[in-house]
Amino acid sequence: THAVHFAAMAGSDLVPYVNTWLWPSFTLVGTSSLMFGIYIGKITNSHEWKEIFLDYCHHKRTTHSPNPLDKVARTVLNLLKISPK
Repeated sequence: THAVHFAAMAGSDLVPYVNTWLWPSFTLVGTSSLMFGIYIGKITNSHEWKEIFLDYCHHKRTTHSPNPLDKVARTVLNLLKISPK
């Protein structure tokens, strides 16, 4: 019966059962866990990278388009830095 099964399979275009949910699920859970761990700072010091990126963006914005609103925003941010949390 095994040989008959393979002979019938050879003639058809059907693929035998392939597990299509296990490894994609593991990959999704693994990458999600990794990204969440990086986000909360348990795997890398992501908060430092966020600060560097924000400082860089702020520098570029104020260098290329200085305007009165940026001056107001800098004043507010400086007040927030010195205010107690």
